[in-house]
Amino acid sequence: MIVGSGLVARAFAQRYAEDDSTIIFASGVSNSNETDPEAFARERAMLTGHLAEGQQRLVYFGSCNVVNAKEHSAYFQHKRAMEALVIGSGRGTVLRLPQVVGRTRNPNTLTNFLRDCILQERQLTLWAGAQRNLIDIDDVAAIATRILDGGAAPSVVAIASPWSLPMPRIVDLFEQVLGQRAHRVLMDRGEAMAIDSTLSEQVARDIGVDFGPDYPLRVIQKYYGPRHET
Repeated sequence: MIVGSGLVARAFAQRYAEDDSTIIFASGVSNSNETDPEAFARERAMLTGHLAEGQQRLVYFGSCNVVNAKEHSAYFQHKRAMEALVIGSGRGTVLRLPQVVGRTRNPNTLTNFLRDCILQERQLTLWAGAQRNLIDIDDVAAIATRILDGGAAPSVVAIASPWSLPMPRIVDLFEQVLGQRAHRVLMDRGEAMAIDSTLSEQVARDIGVDFGPDYPLRVIQKYYGPRHET
């Protein structure tokens, strides 16, 4: 069963849409800049409703950044609370994701935002010390499916690549793919990302996902290069 209709929901639909034993909860607040209490309340109500029904396993998508103690925004406080509900239910799995890249018209994703700023020649303010981890939605679905279908999945697992890059480096890659320079302003702010991607890297090797050093560039080329499909 799939709850949601966005990028993540679509990626898991082929395997789980008709699976009555698993709820893929891919709905709710996805914009990390969200501050509206009503948006958080809607997700909580929907999630608690599904947890209260039946005995299906529920898969919830969290954020790799919840482990960053400096993330005190309303969004990350909400994500931590939702993860706790799922884990406390005893029948849920939390898949923590970094910056997922795929075909979506949502302007709020990091990569769509970077593309639009560069192509529209808008000023791009970058935190020089901030790191982000890009992963292809197709790889997320493949790795997660292997973990979920492989038996007793951990209650929490991060699905990420080995490459957490500084934001200026990610913009460098976008400039390379788009063939256009960014109007960037650097600020001496930001933190490194602490992600334990050991399990996802192991599963990636098992199923043939190539997390080689050029992985971030290949992901950007796939979705933003000259031959990408909208």
